[in-house]
Amino acid sequence: MSHKYQRIMVAIDGSYESELAFFKGVNVAKRNDAELLLVHVIDTRALQSVATFDTYIYEKLEEEAKQVLADYEKQAREAGLTKVRQIIEFGNPKRLLAHDIPNKEGVDLIMVGATGLNTFERLLIGSSSEYILRHAHVDLLIVRDSEKTF
Repeated sequence: MSHKYQRIMVAIDGSYESELAFFKGVNVAKRNDAELLLVHVIDTRALQSVATFDTYIYEKLEEEAKQVLADYEKQAREAGLTKVRQIIEFGNPKRLLAHDIPNKEGVDLIMVGATGLNTFERLLIGSSSEYILRHAHVDLLIVRDSEKTF
């Protein structure tokens, strides 16, 4: 029996690893005739003390995220996808990517880039992909290779 994914979420954070996840996500979405959700989470935990004084920071980060996702959406559509959406959320990226967004959007596959953190950084803050691996209730694909074609 062959499983066909219907709604694929790709976590985009601006890293090279998330770019790899995007390219693979486009290919998987094309093979499955699936909707591709391009998701960026602005981590409010790191900005709480600064943002209480200036909401401009949040607005600037949201505008930058919109530009990045618009570029990825354009590339996905040029590659032949017709069902592409952008989602920008504020909050804890680990929780939003593992639980909240997949549940709300009916995601059946999450795709993330492998962490760019070294061992010490993972020990201190943990990687999002590791958290998602342990807590998501849908399939997860952690992208490691450099497939950058459609």
